[in-house]
Amino acid sequence: MLKIKIMKSKILLLVLLVGPVISYAQSNAADKIKALAKEMEQEFNGNNMLKVSAHYLDSAAIIGGGMNVTGRKDIDKYWMSLKDQSASWKLETDKIEDYDKIVIQRGKSYLSFSSGGQSNVHFILIWKKTGDSYRILYDTFTRL
Repeated sequence: MLKIKIMKSKILLLVLLVGPVISYAQSNAADKIKALAKEMEQEFNGNNMLKVSAHYLDSAAIIGGGMNVTGRKDIDKYWMSLKDQSASWKLETDKIEDYDKIVIQRGKSYLSFSSGGQSNVHFILIWKKTGDSYRILYDTFTRL
């Protein structure tokens, strides 16, 4: 009986010690992804499209709206097509799922042009861990 109580105490102690570490790791990844998304938004709004594009891996793909943009050259071309368009961009994160080397971000994107045009979409970004940060592997979207 005493051995069982000692074992239960050890398990409880382990849960109390490890639980916060796991929770911290998950919130740390979520915080990084939110910060990267905010950085992308600010770079876009500052008309720095190549800095937005730099958040993507060279092998990344953007899929949605009837397009499939793959690879560094085409991703840079896509973002540069939005340069000098007098547009503003707002991202909202609905959910972040951390799978260690891969993080999935779901949310909404609101792109408004000074001409009155808008592009409002649901997005899923799949971020891949690269060193101590993350870069986008897949960017998919559908209309709101």
